[in-house]
Amino acid sequence: MNRSAGLEASHVLHEKLSSTRVGLRWERILRTHEHEVDTLMAVHTDLRVHVSEALQLLADAGRQCRALDDATIAKATTVLDDLQRLGGFELKHAVVGLREELALARGRSLDDVLAG
Repeated sequence: MNRSAGLEASHVLHEKLSSTRVGLRWERILRTHEHEVDTLMAVHTDLRVHVSEALQLLADAGRQCRALDDATIAKATTVLDDLQRLGGFELKHAVVGLREELALARGRSLDDVLAG
């Protein structure tokens, strides 16, 4: 994915996340671990690719108000697997919670997931 598509996907997701309590919590988790995730993405190109692909799929699902399908869940799970493998203790702890929420999101729209 090119840089402008990645920025657009990030913007779409930010707009979705910033309007709900669940989304704001997810953004807080990201901000808390942003430096570590950025550092890991700089070192591990596979993680950077996985994050980019997951952001695009999540943004597409959000734009189209469609259910999170198996491909989207699988790509997001790949990112969580990478972070679990590469991250420090606090990031790994955050990943556990996000993994549980992601499992419950299958088949629901992003709006429904964010509504709680």
